[in-house]
Amino acid sequence: MEEAYFSLQWPRDNLFVSGFAHEIMNYRYHWHPDEYELNILLCGSQEFCRGSQTHSLNADDVILVEPGIGHASFGQYANTRALVLHFSASAFKPYAHKGYTYRFSDILSTAESRNDPRYCRIRFYTAQIYQAVQTGGTFAQLTAKASFELLLATFCTMFETQMVKAVPEQDVQRQQTIRGLINYMEQHYTEKITLEELSEFSQYNRTYISTLFKNTIGVNFYEYLTRLRFQHALWELSTTAKNLTEIALDNGFPDLKSFNARFRDTFHRTPAEYRALLSPERVIAEQGRRNLISRDDPLLQCKLKEYLRLPDLNS
Repeated sequence: MEEAYFSLQWPRDNLFVSGFAHEIMNYRYHWHPDEYELNILLCGSQEFCRGSQTHSLNADDVILVEPGIGHASFGQYANTRALVLHFSASAFKPYAHKGYTYRFSDILSTAESRNDPRYCRIRFYTAQIYQAVQTGGTFAQLTAKASFELLLATFCTMFETQMVKAVPEQDVQRQQTIRGLINYMEQHYTEKITLEELSEFSQYNRTYISTLFKNTIGVNFYEYLTRLRFQHALWELSTTAKNLTEIALDNGFPDLKSFNARFRDTFHRTPAEYRALLSPERVIAEQGRRNLISRDDPLLQCKLKEYLRLPDLNS
């Protein structure tokens, strides 16, 4: 089976776009420091957590996740499928003032708005990108890039935008430093980690480390550490028979109460309530893997054709 996945690169423009279609299973909590994620639900019902807010999405709904925002989704029914597009944050760099980038107030469709022209355009241009990649040929990349630029124009002209300071581009030394700190945290997230410990490990002072995290990752050190612990704890919650206290303590949370509070803040339910919703056949047991569908999947092809039948782009 050839999976519905592609990756496009325009290094001269520092622009990278990738996409895939997948069946949504158990929660996978993650974030992208320097990428946007566009999610279009093809069918079924999806619970989508973005930051501290949880949204219920249905077929044809659209949601955009900005860089640095923790997010996860849960398929509420079997055969819940989504079309996803990732693209580099630098895509907006040519259009914003130097040192700034765009943020969007709230690109999220609902039952009342999912058929508005602006969301129709988003689905249309995304489908054009997928179609160009699938069709291939001499002008496939040209078509995909043109469609992607029109998608960006839709975001910027049909939704409320705000110009904010961009996360500074990292020099080589800072890249190496932050990579070393993150690797250390990934090896020791189950233990108690402090800024003082990272300072001793890296030979940088704690103020520099704190600022480095905020400026390069977009969140502070403690938030990043909590996300990392939460990511692993959520996977164990879905795939192991450990009790909740074991999961909390084995992943660096001081106690079950702290774990419960963090879980409820993010998913608006307790870990026990989430665990009760899981079906064994709808859990991806391998951390980080997606359940990609075939590029020739009849439902995917049907939805792409539907999105490409846009009655009036100027309405």
